[in-house]
Amino acid sequence: MNAIDRVLATARSEIGYIEKATNSQLEDKTANSGSNNWNKFAAFLDGLGVVYNGAKNGYAWCDCFADYCYIYTLGLSIGMAMTYQPEKGLGAGCTYSMRYYKNAGAFFKAPQRGDQIFFTNDGGDTSYHTGIVEKVTADRVYTIEGNTSSAAGVVPNGGCVRDKSYPRNAKYIAGYGRPNWDLVKEEESMPEMTQDKFNEMFKVAMAAYRAELQDNDCGNFSADGRKFVTESGLLVGGNTLPNGEANFMWQDFLTREQFATVLYRFAQKFGLS
Repeated sequence: MNAIDRVLATARSEIGYIEKATNSQLEDKTANSGSNNWNKFAAFLDGLGVVYNGAKNGYAWCDCFADYCYIYTLGLSIGMAMTYQPEKGLGAGCTYSMRYYKNAGAFFKAPQRGDQIFFTNDGGDTSYHTGIVEKVTADRVYTIEGNTSSAAGVVPNGGCVRDKSYPRNAKYIAGYGRPNWDLVKEEESMPEMTQDKFNEMFKVAMAAYRAELQDNDCGNFSADGRKFVTESGLLVGGNTLPNGEANFMWQDFLTREQFATVLYRFAQKFGLS
């Protein structure tokens, strides 16, 4: 999966999560349900110590959910940078998150998958709810949101993670913040590693590696052993080197076939075969 798909997979995996009555059992989707805004998303970000200007667990958490999806999936530094948030900033608030995108020139009226959607009731000056765009069609935008509900329309502070949809031309949509996916573009462009591709790369790498070993480089510790096997004929050099020496390729690998040959020569030489 590319980065957008990974973020959306994280968001979708949390659908059905319900906020907690107390700061307990935060990891369980449905246990300790309540209406006091305690949730694992803000708790995770609070634990990082640098995301917001203070602890946010126990407060309205729709923006915390969006930030969690980006940061948890792609890492702290990338998640912060791609959403244009400064460390210990005001990104837990929808209006401030929207402004970060606007100030970076990354705020748009037309949605794309992976965008952060912002809802407004004053024409776009401020925002009171947010989520992540999962899918876009000609006339609707589909989202996954934290702290909402399954009821129709925009539901801020609804206490759950839900997937929802809205008309694209709805006046209550202020616009869309577009994360800087270029920060993870290199990761996305990596080709799929199949077994055949791995085998091909391994062969090329091993050929290059062995090419560097096919000379008579060796360590002093093996001097007596090398003298014995060469003088006794247990090992026979390959093609000669430019200086005329036999190329014994001392630091190359020894296959089982070659090992069997050495043993057989040893047995022949000393009357064991």
